[in-house]
Amino acid sequence: MEVAGKNISIIGAAKSGLSAARSLARCGAKVFVSDIQSEDKLKASLEREHLLDCVDYEAGGHTEKVLHSDFIVLSPGVRTDIPVLIEAAARKIPVYSEIEIAYRLSRGRRLVITGSNGKTTTTTLLAEFCRKQFEEVFLGGNIGIPIMEFATETTDRSLQVLEVSSFQLETISEFKPDIAVITNFFENHLDRYPSYNAYIEAKKRIALNMHSSETIVLNADQQLMREMADELDCQKAWFGWQVGDLKPSMTVIDEEFVYTDRDGKRQKLFPTSSVRIIGRHNLENVMCAALVAILAGVSGNRLESVVTRFPGVEHRLEWAGEVGGVTFINDSKGTNCAASITALQACKPPMLLLAGGRDKGTDLADWVAAVRTRSRGVVLFGEARARFRSALEGLVPLKMATTLEQALATAYQWTEPGDTILLSPACSSYDQFPNFEVRGETFKQLVKALAPK
Repeated sequence: MEVAGKNISIIGAAKSGLSAARSLARCGAKVFVSDIQSEDKLKASLEREHLLDCVDYEAGGHTEKVLHSDFIVLSPGVRTDIPVLIEAAARKIPVYSEIEIAYRLSRGRRLVITGSNGKTTTTTLLAEFCRKQFEEVFLGGNIGIPIMEFATETTDRSLQVLEVSSFQLETISEFKPDIAVITNFFENHLDRYPSYNAYIEAKKRIALNMHSSETIVLNADQQLMREMADELDCQKAWFGWQVGDLKPSMTVIDEEFVYTDRDGKRQKLFPTSSVRIIGRHNLENVMCAALVAILAGVSGNRLESVVTRFPGVEHRLEWAGEVGGVTFINDSKGTNCAASITALQACKPPMLLLAGGRDKGTDLADWVAAVRTRSRGVVLFGEARARFRSALEGLVPLKMATTLEQALATAYQWTEPGDTILLSPACSSYDQFPNFEVRGETFKQLVKALAPK
């Protein structure tokens, strides 16, 4: 893609938007940034990123100025149905996600992971596996490192390991992985999508341009994946507990990770006891990452040394400290009900749960059942606390708070030695925090400040 001299508008000045602005300006584009935040905040962000002298900008909303462009780059947090984008479509101005632009500017192979849960752990572990075999491995995407940060640095020898969200996939056109992964499907982002099916269709766009020379890795334990496999033109590979005769595949047999190649030949890799991160769901993440690594060319005998020292991902079932005999677990990445259920199942009772934030509108029935079974009490906070209270009242002891700080203080006063306090909100963070990372970091700092009772 040639961008030098082109007029390019970027909607959204969060991390990926600012990264795109910097990279495109560096490539000689005339960049215009549009954001809904106040002028003072936007100017401060641009100044902090040394972009004030490189781009033009507008704050407080998106005006006609956005449309004076050859194409528009859309940040993942911005909806595709806002008025300025409807007008762009009427004028036939192309709208691309940041990952589409990065794809066109980068080189090398791409291993791309999406799904409802497990993406970040799987992506991070996969990158570590690949670094055992390849010299040029780039890790990024929705994991917190925008792909535009390194797109122009890649070479034909590069291997990109990328996490992408359904939001990013909405506006791709040529983007194509060499190996794609869908970790799983669970209800999520129903505050953005009109239905669960619409959310799934957005995820399936990862395979939009994939054909017989590319491979998609699917979860054999989900019937939806088995049904959709026939719709896809590319090769398939499978991971899960119930792979059966599917191949190539990765599963666990007699507490050993076992890889089956396309010809049906089995290879034992390493025991499940070698995996340091806790929880059955993390065994699934290891299955998935190990399968993709082998398909990408990593030797199976290089994998065990990685899992034995892989500590997991920050904010995902992360040990946050112990105070007065109480253990604190930071699962701020648990931004939907399915992720929170996984955390509840992974942690050791007796447990108090901190839940709440910005409601995603998903069905709460399975989450409520897990909360009743696994926790001895819940402290609710944030915008979602009223709906969550209605779902839980009378089924489990409840306490209410407004902020995360109040919720932690309330839960700590409620504890007894030997208890676990688990932050797994089942909500996004956007009511009180800019992202789940800041929420998790705040939780850890609050834990550090606690004094034994």
